Amino acid sequence: MKRLFAQLVPFLFLGIFIVLLTVGIIFLSYLFIIGAMVGFVLFLITVIKEKVFPNHYPTQGRRQTKQGRVIEHDDE
Repeated sequence: MKRLFAQLVPFLFLGIFIVLLTVGIIFLSYLFIIGAMVGFVLFLITVIKEKVFPNHYPTQGRRQTKQGRVIEHDDE
């Protein structure tokens, strides 16, 4: 009986490992699918928002540069 049990233990552990690996891959694929759906919904919300409330920034024309002060110094 001990010999039979000793021969079955590696197969039991291998079976448990294969089942856990399969369940993990399925769970990970569900996470990817849900993440893709959430990303697509956020993308659609952004596209609709840009269509309804367009961006009011000028896209063409001369760029305005900020006026500031320059502090000159001599490095030695």
